Amino acid sequence: MEEEILCFKREILRAHPNPEKTFYDAALWHQILAHLESRLRSTVEHDYNYKQLVVYVLINHEQGFLSYQRTPKTDEARLKAKYSIGIGGHVNIQDTSQLSLFGADDERWTDFLLEAVWREVNEEVQIQGAILQAPRLICFINDDANDVGQVHFGVVWLVKLAEPNVTTRGERGIGKLSFRDLASLSSMRDRLESWSQLLVDYLLREDASWQH
Repeated sequence: MEEEILCFKREILRAHPNPEKTFYDAALWHQILAHLESRLRSTVEHDYNYKQLVVYVLINHEQGFLSYQRTPKTDEARLKAKYSIGIGGHVNIQDTSQLSLFGADDERWTDFLLEAVWREVNEEVQIQGAILQAPRLICFINDDANDVGQVHFGVVWLVKLAEPNVTTRGERGIGKLSFRDLASLSSMRDRLESWSQLLVDYLLREDASWQH
């Protein structure tokens, strides 16, 4: 059965213009949540009238962020060989199976997004050890500068670990894992996928806020 994913009409963004590609806007977020639609993934992959909702999870230990290089097995051909600091993917209709999607209140939409966060993380990697802080929404990514960004809207979450003990599940296009601090990631910026570049810039800019 073909995957049904959640998306929203691009026109919603026009009512909340933001000059930054990486930002947080609570009013925009509530508008998006109120106007989510489910669509077959194949029908919106190249439909620029829609933005597909994507969770993008940063896994953090102290000053380091989990990073990896995408292998040829990655689902997204446009990102092969790039380095990334995000674990992520589409929010699909199965993630909403325990609630009524339309008109969901804050608590309920948080539940289905966390379902998507943990599904994506558990598909890609295995966390071994305690989690210090459950997933926390920190910002959004909206970047129309390339083909991938033009049809996706990133919802960025931060998970904090007690120890840097994470292994790959080996089947989803993720190469060797390593924890790198922001200075190291900044030095290899040209090898990062675009969303990771934007997030490294954002984390450096918001130096204090993401650590709380």
